[in-house]
Amino acid sequence: MSVLEKIIKIINILIRLPFKVIKKIYRVIRSILRIPSRIINKIKREIANYKKKKYYTEQVYKACDEIKKCNSKDYIVLFNPTWLGVANSTKGLFENNVPLEQVFGNKNIKLIANTIIENDIKAVIFSQLVDGWTEVIKEIKKEKPEIIIKVIWHANNGEVLSDYTWLINKELIKLYDVGLIDAFAFVKKSMTEFYNKVGYKSFYLINNVKSKEESYTYNYTKNKKLKIGIYNASSREIKNIYTQLTAIKLLDNASADIVPSYKGVIDFLDILHLDYTHLEEYIPTEKLMERIKDNDVNVYITFTECSPMFPIESFESGVPCLVGNNNDYFQNTELGNYIIVNREDDAEFIKDKIIECIENREKIMQLYKTWKMQFDIQCIENVKAFIEIN
Repeated sequence: MSVLEKIIKIINILIRLPFKVIKKIYRVIRSILRIPSRIINKIKREIANYKKKKYYTEQVYKACDEIKKCNSKDYIVLFNPTWLGVANSTKGLFENNVPLEQVFGNKNIKLIANTIIENDIKAVIFSQLVDGWTEVIKEIKKEKPEIIIKVIWHANNGEVLSDYTWLINKELIKLYDVGLIDAFAFVKKSMTEFYNKVGYKSFYLINNVKSKEESYTYNYTKNKKLKIGIYNASSREIKNIYTQLTAIKLLDNASADIVPSYKGVIDFLDILHLDYTHLEEYIPTEKLMERIKDNDVNVYITFTECSPMFPIESFESGVPCLVGNNNDYFQNTELGNYIIVNREDDAEFIKDKIIECIENREKIMQLYKTWKMQFDIQCIENVKAFIEIN
């Protein structure tokens, strides 16, 4: 009997069966056919988990090598190198910086803690918190309670809208309450004052970028096409990207450069019929700074901030940057009069500030140089106070 004949015979048998029986047979066959698919998916998940654990374990070993180079230092600072803003902030403020990503598994947690203890590190500063770091804190304090633990919190109270940020914030408070964290630092003065007032030892830091010695030339032609940069403005409402794009559209003969972009922004740009260039992903800071040098001005007019890195990076690359009235930069200065936007949701107002900024660009850059010299001194003093006081 041929295969075709066998199939026809089976079909003839099946069609004589009651519908309920056929349905049960179908379910059995379907379940059997699903088994290989489930096995394959499970294998894929196991492989992905293995690769993930292997990668993060490798990062732990690399971090331990860096900790060993800091033997007997008064402090080290742990930071996540994949969080570009936090990473740049940390490197701009401290020495003895150790890159460390997520820490998974008791073995890795103990390895980090023991390496810190064995190398006689007096204090560990955690620049923000990453998954697994709270367990590292607990392990350090369990094995050697006299090691000082400090945490820099880079977010502000406006960001409790983010569940992830708020959960970490609550965990930090719990660790302080039971004596596992000795002090906090905040990069916004009002946050520092608030937490000190409610009983948490807190210090004030403000992000900085090391000054460059380069000089930049800029030639402004009244009728040329303006190029305005919008960077590090994600889809989160607080980043205010749509109002800023609208302001650029209100300018005569202007285009926007956006990094990173995403579908909602591209759709909005199509509605505005605004000329633009863009990249879909974040890029390293060095590449971004090269990209912005031909811009007339950059805008970083967000609704809430602590101490954003980009405005200072922009100025250090020779391009003025407008900011919102929500961080500690440029306050109560002549420079601030030109670049602080007091109405972040008013596109017409932003448009006028862009024009004012471009027309006074040379003066603004000179005011920035004067402001930065005093700002550098303040940052050094703040860091020193945070490091030295236990």
